[in-house]
Amino acid sequence: MKARILIADDEKNILDTLSDFMEGIGYHADVAESVDSALALMQANEYDILLTDKNMPDTGGNKEGGMRLLKHAKEHIPLTEVIMITGYATVESAVEAMKLGAFDYVMKPIPLNELKGKIDRVLEYKRFLNSENTLQMYKALHNQLLDLLINRDDIPENKLQGILRTLGTKIDHLFGMQKGYEGIIETQSEALEKIEGYADHLKAAIPGESPYYVLIERILEESKRRI
Repeated sequence: MKARILIADDEKNILDTLSDFMEGIGYHADVAESVDSALALMQANEYDILLTDKNMPDTGGNKEGGMRLLKHAKEHIPLTEVIMITGYATVESAVEAMKLGAFDYVMKPIPLNELKGKIDRVLEYKRFLNSENTLQMYKALHNQLLDLLINRDDIPENKLQGILRTLGTKIDHLFGMQKGYEGIIETQSEALEKIEGYADHLKAAIPGESPYYVLIERILEESKRRI
């Protein structure tokens, strides 16, 4: 099933570029040119990801309508993860979005391959066995690392930009072992389901008085317990 993404931005050329790009890499994309239209779409549909411009004005005069969309998503559709588009590449703007629950952020001008990597990362974390807790752990760690970078005047601007752009990838390595363990668990679960299926067929074929009948029942019981 295609991942579903809502793109909210008040610049039509950005909407067109991002929409075409999403469709080109296999995702379904809806677009909203205003905060109100984005809210309407969020109320009517389910989205895996909201990609929203932070500095998108709303009808109430708020210049950071993207933050309003982020708050709405976290309060009403917590399964939708948010990637914030920031016009200014500062630690402060990234921290502000992450504190409100964004999964990640991308800086203008938007590097499409980098954006794809961030979207793929969201979807990968959603596939973890205990995805809700894993996503929260990822965001908490991301927050902590960003906090350490605030007011670091000793870090040159170009190096700081590089750190901000690659922070998510660095965090991924910490969850790599967990994903490996989960892969083993999933493989074992699939094997046990096959064993259960074979045992069901044998149980149906073997007479109840057979000495093997009890053994097969034990195999079934154990496989169900471990699955």
